[in-house]
Amino acid sequence: MEKLQTILQKLLFFIYSFLILLYLLLEEFVWERFAKPLFRYIKYLKPFEKLETLLAQSNKYIVLFVFTFSLIIGEGFGILSPIIALKGYPFLGIIFYGLKLIVAAFAFWVFNTQKELLLSFPWLKFLYDKVVLFTEWIKSTKVYIKVKQELKNLKIFLKDKIRIIKNYWLRYF
Repeated sequence: MEKLQTILQKLLFFIYSFLILLYLLLEEFVWERFAKPLFRYIKYLKPFEKLETLLAQSNKYIVLFVFTFSLIIGEGFGILSPIIALKGYPFLGIIFYGLKLIVAAFAFWVFNTQKELLLSFPWLKFLYDKVVLFTEWIKSTKVYIKVKQELKNLKIFLKDKIRIIKNYWLRYF
């Protein structure tokens, strides 16, 4: 029984570590490299300034609908993208994932610009608070900190190797 418990604990630790690695990769590559710059870009576009004013003057249920609808559409693209890619259309899957990033960036823009209004819904505030607590809990775990440090070390290692290869190519070609 102890052996089974030890195996189960190691399996759960592996799954947990894998999920944290996946989270960090998505955060590092998808959010930091694509979604965050897109979010910043959207924030300063002229039509979005007018839309922000329009949303601020709208009924809170309309704002909730715009936010929820865009979030559902974005997540739909996110779910469809790997399915389409695995069906043999990887380029189309990438396009769908790009669409997901655009729509999700819009949803986050709506949330950030109308946060006070949206969090006036008790159930949304409850969910938001739980997501924030869950994220903070994950980021405080030893596994998260260790995996993040290992990824940081790997990134430094890879950058160093790429620099060496680049210098070699520039010198001889």
